[in-house]
Parts: sequence; C-alpha cells; structure tokens
Amino acid sequence: MSVEKEKIDFQLAHPGKRFQGQFIDGFIAYLIGVIAFYLMDLALIRDVSVSGGIFVGLIYFLFSDALPNGKSVGKKLLKIQVINKTTKLPCNLLESFLRNITFPLGLFDWVFIFFGQHKRLGDFIASTLVVKKLK
Repeated sequence: MSVEKEKIDFQLAHPGKRFQGQFIDGFIAYLIGVIAFYLMDLALIRDVSVSGGIFVGLIYFLFSDALPNGKSVGKKLLKIQVINKTTKLPCNLLESFLRNITFPLGLFDWVFIFFGQHKRLGDFIASTLVVKKLK
C-alpha cells in the first residue's frame, strides 16, 4: 500500500508557539528519560541506567519532529508542524536530527528566529520551517 505525502498550505508559526512546543518536547524527553532510568534501574546497575535514561530521552528529543506529519507531541498540542522548506513535505528523521542537534547552543540558536527569515539556526541547517497549517 502506497501512502502519498501531502504538501500543505501554511503560514509560519509564531516564535512564541515554537518556543512553547520545544519546551513541551523537552519536558516530555525528560519524562521519557526518567521513566527509562527507573525501568532500567530495576534490572541493571545504576551507571548503566543513568546513561540509558539520558540516551532514551535524547533520542526522543532529536527525532520527535519526524513523528507523523512533522508533529512532535508538543507541536501537535499547539497545532504547528515542521516541514521541509523546499518540498513542503513533513519533516523526516534526518531533518529532525539536524534541526534539534543545535539545542545545546541554547539562546544563540534562538537569536536567529528574531531576524530575517524567522528561523532557528537548526532550521537553517536542516532546511525546515515550523508552520501553522492553513485550512
């Protein structure tokens, strides 16, 4: 069975919504990491559990924008999504990884959103946009 990906009509998402979405996803990644830690701690030594919990949470955070239709849990709640700038198709795994790998840059990454094309540094690297779908 073939699934066609739908190109969407959109407008850029407001920077405040984008920040809220990233905050929600960061919190979810934290919760996933804590749950993974406790589950692993039941069966493994603590050092492995700590590393495993961090790894599982980080995996969610890095690849969450590639969930169906380019919507992480936070973006889905806020009715925004990540799309490829050129194709206008939902974000894929590589694009999600590239746009979220800049998270450790913190404020430096977000400064870019207030200038020019209103995109974070991660969006420039991944060639993505965070948009609100038009009906």
